[in-house]
Amino acid sequence: MVGTFEVDEKIYLEPCPFCGGEAYITGLFIPVNGDEINAYAVGCEKCGISFMEDWIYDNIVKKWNTRIQ
Repeated sequence: MVGTFEVDEKIYLEPCPFCGGEAYITGLFIPVNGDEINAYAVGCEKCGISFMEDWIYDNIVKKWNTRIQ
């Protein structure tokens, strides 16, 4: 079962490229072969667009903040 955790580090996320809404980031625990990995989901509170990235936190923040508008 996938669990979630709050990301304590406060990082700036650009507004949603589709609607301008406020962005969020959530941590996920994903079970894999009796172990678990951390992944991250980033998305928009207003329109619901989101995507997930593997365990590299800086990658998902960079992808969200540097995406094409």
